[in-house]
Amino acid sequence: MKLPSYRRIFKTDYAEQYQELVDKLAVSINYGFDTLYDALNQKLTFQENFLATIAEFNVTVNPSGNPSQKTQFKLSGNQTSVQGLIVINCFPANDANALPTSGIFISFNKSENFININNIKGLQPNVLYTLKVLALS
Repeated sequence: MKLPSYRRIFKTDYAEQYQELVDKLAVSINYGFDTLYDALNQKLTFQENFLATIAEFNVTVNPSGNPSQKTQFKLSGNQTSVQGLIVINCFPANDANALPTSGIFISFNKSENFININNIKGLQPNVLYTLKVLALS
């Protein structure tokens, strides 16, 4: 549901004796409500507003789902914990017909501010994929 519009605070809506005070307060209050109104009307993004990391990396797995080489990415900003990884995009880098065989599940471990990929289920073996993941705190 989209929020209805809101009415800003104007000093002229108040008695003369309060207008100076309202004028000073209105700047902060109106700015705060503008920001909140915009945020709640579909202007929030994971990258700018949530403690999360969006990372993209290339990976090839063997038939067991283990990466053929060390695969990791760095957490962004102040993110110190990860509850899980959500794959938000996956495509084969070289063969458009080598689509994933099922939903993609990634097992990982965190080491300092890096996420190390241990295993990926759902990818065809020996195919180079580009994965974009969302690491949620």
